[in-house]
Amino acid sequence: MSSMKKHFFNNKNIPAKFSIFYLIMGVIGIIFLDRFLNIYFTYGQTSENSGSTLNFLFLFLIFSVLILFFILNHMQKVISRIDKSYKELKDKDKERLIPYEFALNNSVDGIYWFTIEAKIVYINDAACKMLGYEKDELLGKYLEVMDATFNRQTAIEVMSKIKNTPNWILETTQRRKNGETFPVEVSGHSFFYGGQEYICAFGRDITQRYEINKKIKNINLELQKSLDEKEILLKEIHHRVKNNMEIISSLLAMQLRRAEDDEVKYILKQSKSRINTMALVHEFLYLGENLAYINLQDYIKRLVQDIKELYISQNTNLKVDLHIDKLIFSTNRCIQIGMVLHELCVNALKYAFKEDRDNLLCIHIKKMNDKIYVKIRDNGEGLKDINCLYKSESIGMQLIHSIVEDQLDATIEFKNNNGLECNIIFSKDEEE
Repeated sequence: MSSMKKHFFNNKNIPAKFSIFYLIMGVIGIIFLDRFLNIYFTYGQTSENSGSTLNFLFLFLIFSVLILFFILNHMQKVISRIDKSYKELKDKDKERLIPYEFALNNSVDGIYWFTIEAKIVYINDAACKMLGYEKDELLGKYLEVMDATFNRQTAIEVMSKIKNTPNWILETTQRRKNGETFPVEVSGHSFFYGGQEYICAFGRDITQRYEINKKIKNINLELQKSLDEKEILLKEIHHRVKNNMEIISSLLAMQLRRAEDDEVKYILKQSKSRINTMALVHEFLYLGENLAYINLQDYIKRLVQDIKELYISQNTNLKVDLHIDKLIFSTNRCIQIGMVLHELCVNALKYAFKEDRDNLLCIHIKKMNDKIYVKIRDNGEGLKDINCLYKSESIGMQLIHSIVEDQLDATIEFKNNNGLECNIIFSKDEEE
């Protein structure tokens, strides 16, 4: 019917056909009218009036046919122009939509249009390929055909949820035509078209992502297992190093008990104390959770306590003023700082503190910008010749200068300040 109508309106002879048809119908009408008038005038008027009337009717008919012809001819031209414009517009729209249609069909993601009742009204080629269906097999079907996790009620509910949730996204499973299931990440948005609301969903097969995540998880488990084994091994190494140092310390203690010379005793005591300073680092590493770094605050507190027990008699009253910022240093850096503090503290305990007075040892370590400031001060009598500390040949002072200048790359300053005060400044960042 539509093709006949289209052919009819495209016929260029429409004005002539309409005019001839109108002419034939007019002639038939005139004949019938003439007979009617003959009958009428036979009984009511003369034949002369009838002839004039007939001539008038013929003239009117011819005039009407001409008018009708021109009107229909103009209408035909208008219809032809409209039809031509419609075809051109349709072709342009078709050309304009080609790249969009190509993009939709060749998208990596499956694209679906649903009604609010979860009926499929559009599906692209990528979705058909992913699900193993032809388009005709899915159009008009419902969501639960391809997603077994939904039933009729929950499918309608999820459409409503997508409608009311911006940037809605869900991980679910879809079912192929052959019955296989696979994981899918789906995002959805609502939109209006042609006065009706639809849901547009984008589905992406994430099977490969699941497989990669599974592999990564297995690799992480293997790495964690290997890391745990290495941590156990490292802890065991630190434990053995600490034990070996304690054995050396015990041997020195045995020699200390047998020594008779006071100078030899003091040397042995210092050596034992230095070994304990290093062993303490390995003890913290063995007992701590981190095998690479130590909390300096905890380490210094324990170190000072051990030095007091070794060098201070019960009759000596000593107050220790500790102010140490929270700093985390490596094993090597802690040993460096610990050895320097050990020598300075031992010197203070040996030369500055007396049994008949209140003794004070201040240890302040603070962080300012990218520098670490260390201050150690006692309340002894100080030194008359401070410069002698910079060129002393004692093992303790040589050890201090060696660590400060060569290992910490720091500056050191001694001065009298109601006792002897030592200030050390070094960089916060450790060198590789």
